[in-house]
Amino acid sequence: MIWVRVAAVLAALFVGCAVAQAADAPKRLGNFGAWQAWETGAKKAKVCYATTAAVKTQGGEKGRAPTAVAVTHRPKSPGEVSLNGAYDFKPNGAIEVAIEKNKFAFFAQGVSAWTKQNGADKQVLAAMTKKTAHELVVHAVPVKGKPVADTVSLDGFPQALAAIDKACGVKR
Repeated sequence: MIWVRVAAVLAALFVGCAVAQAADAPKRLGNFGAWQAWETGAKKAKVCYATTAAVKTQGGEKGRAPTAVAVTHRPKSPGEVSLNGAYDFKPNGAIEVAIEKNKFAFFAQGVSAWTKQNGADKQVLAAMTKKTAHELVVHAVPVKGKPVADTVSLDGFPQALAAIDKACGVKR
C-alpha cells in the first residue's frame, strides 16, 4: 500500500514534466540504491530527474504519503532540488532540509517546495553527494497534522545524479 502512495507522490511531482512532454514517455535511466533516474523529451527540451521518497515518516496526518525529493535538470535550469509533500505545506511555514550538520531553508507553494536562496541548490547537491552523507531529513509544517520529520536515504544518490548529468549533458 505504501509503495502505491510513493508511486503516486512521485508521479504527481513530475506531472508538469509529463504534460510538457506528453508525446515522450519518460525513460528510466536506472535504479540506484533508493533513487531512480529518468529522462524525457529530446534535444533542447530534454528533462532529466532523479527521485526518491522518504523511508521513514513522522508527524503529519495519520496514513499520509512520505515526502518525495527530486533533483531535476531542465534546459537552462540544471540541478533544481525540490520536495513534494503529498500534503499541503503550511503557507509561510518553515521548511528545512538537514544533511549532516548542514541546514537548508525551502519555501513552499501547495504541496511543492524549493530552496529559498539563489545558488542554494548547488550547496544542497554538494551536501547530498558527500561520502559521509547517508540521509537527509525534511522538517516541515503541514496545513493539517503535526510537524513532519521525514528521513530520505541518500544511498545511490551520487550514481543517480551521475546518470542524469550524463543524459542531459550537465558537467560537474
